[in-house]
Amino acid sequence: MKSFLPLNIRIDNKRILFVGGGKIALHKIKTVVQYTRNISIVSPEIQDELHQMGFTEIRKEYETSDLEGFFLVYACTSNLEVNRRIKNDAAAYGIMVNVVDNRELSDFISPAVIKQDEMTIAVSSNGENVKKAVAWRNTLKSIVQRGDFQGTCQSQGNELVKTTAEIGIPVPDLHKKGYVYIIGAGPGDPELLTIKAARVLCEADVILYDDLVSSDLVAQFSARKIYTGKRKDSHHFEQDAINEEILRHAQEGKIVARLKGGDPFIFGRGGEEIEVLREHGIGYEIIPGITAAHGASAYTEIPLTMRKVSSSVAFCTGHPVSKVQVPDTDTLVYYMVASTVHEVLDAVALKGRNDTTPVAIVQNATRYNQKIITGTLGELRKGDKQVNSPALLIIGDNIRHSIEDNWYSKKKKIVIAGEDFSHSGSAESVKIHFTCKRDGAGHTVGERDEPVDLNFIDEIYFSSPSCVSDFHTVYQAFPEKIRVKTADQATQEEYVKLFRAC
Repeated sequence: MKSFLPLNIRIDNKRILFVGGGKIALHKIKTVVQYTRNISIVSPEIQDELHQMGFTEIRKEYETSDLEGFFLVYACTSNLEVNRRIKNDAAAYGIMVNVVDNRELSDFISPAVIKQDEMTIAVSSNGENVKKAVAWRNTLKSIVQRGDFQGTCQSQGNELVKTTAEIGIPVPDLHKKGYVYIIGAGPGDPELLTIKAARVLCEADVILYDDLVSSDLVAQFSARKIYTGKRKDSHHFEQDAINEEILRHAQEGKIVARLKGGDPFIFGRGGEEIEVLREHGIGYEIIPGITAAHGASAYTEIPLTMRKVSSSVAFCTGHPVSKVQVPDTDTLVYYMVASTVHEVLDAVALKGRNDTTPVAIVQNATRYNQKIITGTLGELRKGDKQVNSPALLIIGDNIRHSIEDNWYSKKKKIVIAGEDFSHSGSAESVKIHFTCKRDGAGHTVGERDEPVDLNFIDEIYFSSPSCVSDFHTVYQAFPEKIRVKTADQATQEEYVKLFRAC
């Protein structure tokens, strides 16, 4: 039986090589990158998430000479023969190698790690039971994050039956488990939330919400709010970290609302999150939401199906570019195309769609700043229009039946700064709230966590002089086309002083 001695190895100024550019390598790199970025990857193909991390990339098949100058090597290919070859080559170079998921070929084991400041906790099963090591790591991590160092408990499945008072680190009582709701918030308009979702959010202890969930929506609920936004090239939380955060709060006995844009089971990664909950015996429910395709269809008057025009529709994703699918359906809808729209259109054309096929790009579907770009497949392939996230691509003859001057575009877009004393009804306007919160000194402090794009606004309504002042600290000027209304004379005077003087 192989034995692995736990050591802390100094790796500053040491080069580390990963052979393989897929999910296996990504999983290991997420641990190693906490300690060094002196990482190189050799692989013919490197998945997008790894590419975005910015490591040295050598895009080719592995050769023995690739090992020269490296201190450690991770063999992360899915080919056992290639991994064996890397192992033998590394031995000839005197380099230690970790062959992922193969303890017999490995010189060292990469443990499950918790790192906080200068402290590291590593949990290893000598490569025999990786799931058990991860479960122990997650249990200890929840203690570290809570800062709870008193009392005695037991772990899941009685794996840690003895009390931990001897070592000063208790294991939390995982028999007191909370409950998790995976909730679809809809594509952007806060009023598209379902009645059931609203009820659950009122009862929740913790709300973990995504980047595409409206701040106006989240602000309505009193639970503790944790932002877990995760946009391309700007990740705040990686998916593994989100899973751990959900699990931690549930294991503390809390009601957790995982609030996701659109629908959690349509490109929402809800399936991955419930897998983690199943593994740990946490109860959960899924509350569906209006997916972006349905929202965009309704708010642009583009029917996804229509008698004698479109009897089939396919939902696809716009990345990775190398694997874009083009199903044989009347209507195609592509999610997440902000950075890949031209590549997707090229793939559709290559599949045989005519250049005259109508195309619509919908940005910020169902939001006040919704924007529609239309044209034919040929025109948009040649064009160079910038597409901003979130964006949805719709392709098909059904677009011929859309109305450019649609019902949503006719509504006035009004910013309400402070309390809503205006007389505009929901049938004629869309209201965007700029929250003003009174502090002890009696003046206001803006609370919005996302800026308003004033280019889409038709009117601003100020409810008090202090709200005018607060708004001015964020927006020193705004387009002349915007009409301004004020609640009273004092508010009007403050508006003239701060804005008209400019």
